[in-house]
Amino acid sequence: MTRLKKLAEKVNGRLVGDGNTAITGIAGLKEAKSGEITFLSHIRFQKYLKDTNASAIIVGEDVDIQNFSDLNFIVVENPLLAYAVVADLFNDRMQRSTGECSKLAFVAKGAKISKSASVAAFAYIEEGVVIEKNVIISPFVYIGKNSRIGSGTQVFPNVTIYDGVKIGRNVIIHSGTVIGSDGFAYTWDGYQHVKIPQLGSVEVENDVEIGANVTIDRASLDKTIIKKGVKIDNLVQIAHNVTIGENSIIVAQVGIAGSAKIGKNVVLAGQAGVRDHVAVGDNVQAGGQTGITKDVPANSLIMGTPHLPFKEWAKLQGYFKMLPELFAKMKKLEKKIHVEAADD
Repeated sequence: MTRLKKLAEKVNGRLVGDGNTAITGIAGLKEAKSGEITFLSHIRFQKYLKDTNASAIIVGEDVDIQNFSDLNFIVVENPLLAYAVVADLFNDRMQRSTGECSKLAFVAKGAKISKSASVAAFAYIEEGVVIEKNVIISPFVYIGKNSRIGSGTQVFPNVTIYDGVKIGRNVIIHSGTVIGSDGFAYTWDGYQHVKIPQLGSVEVENDVEIGANVTIDRASLDKTIIKKGVKIDNLVQIAHNVTIGENSIIVAQVGIAGSAKIGKNVVLAGQAGVRDHVAVGDNVQAGGQTGITKDVPANSLIMGTPHLPFKEWAKLQGYFKMLPELFAKMKKLEKKIHVEAADD
């Protein structure tokens, strides 16, 4: 339980109402009960304020609250960001390191595990592994030889981390993810596909979150690099020697082919694909199912396959919708021409 005025201070918001109101939890606008705080993500949902049972609402500065004198508000510039901060205070799903290593876990003699790290039953940790302070290793996690897991990182069940992988601090890796598997590399000798050994590694920098069932391949010779603050959704494929720049967002089912370079603050929407050896500049935004086939300049908004500037793509979509009408007109013209030709 906390007081509303404390929450307002936490999010640097303007308090309107009773600051001593006790807040015991957080819930959606329609579901919230007395004692709970909720938030209004957009002004278009303002109509629901009259029916909420919440004890307090986080709103943006554009929301008109004058007609709701019976409600308590925290007014902020960015209500979604404020919600994220408050929700984290009530987040009881986050695990805390217990500093215990289960007797049912396998830890090789050469592994170094911080006394404050937690290793659950049935985890398997190879020789040369270093696990820093406050790390949480869940059941059925495999960590290969000479890998390093930075402090505060949480690895959920059934994650596989191959040998030689470096994971930074405060990283979250969700279930089913595989980091450091071989890149898909073969050459044809005239009779069969010959595997090209993948001798590099993977480096994941600090504050990265990797969703469930993601695959990140090791480099052929150097490193596959996921830079600081990158957020990767579920079911993403990242091939060998790829670099993803700081604070980029990679949405579900994206596929990035080998040696592609993704800049900083890039957004690749769902099912986008990036061709091998392509460079995507900083701040690029690619819409869903975009096929990126060549280098993209920084600050571009793109869409379509092969990708085009968004305005050009949107214009072409307008033309596409007009095709049935154009074909009908063409048939009429052809018919008219044939009739006139027959008369001559």
